[in-house]
Order: sequence, then C-alpha cells, then structure tokens
Amino acid sequence: MLVGLLVSPVVLAEGTDRVGFVDIPYLIQKAPQAVEAERRLEAEFAPRQAELAAERERLAAMNAELADLQSSMSESDKLQLDREVRALERRIKRSDQDFREELNIQKNNEFKQVRERVLDAIARFGREHDYDLIVSDGVLYANKRIDVTERILEALNIEFAQRRSAN
Repeated sequence: MLVGLLVSPVVLAEGTDRVGFVDIPYLIQKAPQAVEAERRLEAEFAPRQAELAAERERLAAMNAELADLQSSMSESDKLQLDREVRALERRIKRSDQDFREELNIQKNNEFKQVRERVLDAIARFGREHDYDLIVSDGVLYANKRIDVTERILEALNIEFAQRRSAN
C-alpha cells in the first residue's frame, strides 16, 4: 500500500501513463468470430441432435405402446417390448453422452481460438493506442472512461469483415 501511495503522485504528475480496462468474457461472447463459431457448431451438430430427438420420440412411442397394451399383451411380448425399451434407453443415453462430449470438445477448441484472437486484439489495441497497461479479470471497479472493451470489439468486427471479404 505504501508503494502505491509513493508511486501514485509520480504517475499523476507525469500524466502520460494510460490505463485501460477490458471485459474479456463480454468480448468473447460478442465477437463476430465467436458468433460465427457458435453458428458453425450448431450447423455441424444439428443432424445428430435431430437424430437423438427422433430416438427419444421413438422411445416415448414405445413406452406409450407398452403402457397401452399392458393388459392385452402376452407376458413374453411384454418382456420383449420392455427389453427393447431398455436397450433403446441405454443407446440414447450413450449417444447423448457421446454427443455432449464431442460438442464440448469442439466448443472448447473453437473458443480457445476466439480467446486467442481476443487477446491478440487487446495487445494490438494497447500498442496502437499507446496504452501502458490494460487490465481485465479481478478488477473490482473500472471507470467507463478507461473501459476500452467496445473499442476492441469494433477492432474485432473490422478484422472479421476484412477476413470475410478476403475469402
């Protein structure tokens, strides 16, 4: 604390130190790179998700059939249908778990790349605008005048548009 008090007058006297704050989770959520990655993942995994939904509907139909025909079915038919229902339930659970694991792995990979882009954009912004320090997580208060989050988001939007037009 004493060091902070001793250094503060020097910083204020010089008036040249530039400090900024950036909200990284906000940038990662709003960056067009993240929005595109999310859309790409949804499109990639939509067929499997539809397949799982169809399997769940089939399971519901089998359960309804089992409940409706319970009294009119022979014991062996009931057992056979019950085995089919349980096998389908297990298959759906396994498929759902595999689906979620693969989706999470893909999301982690995609958003790792987005996070790296965001961090690069922050560093580039700091250099280009002559900032001495840009802070993020762990900040308990940041005045809006030093919050550069929206300006960095603008830079990410420009970078995204340039990459899109180049392709």
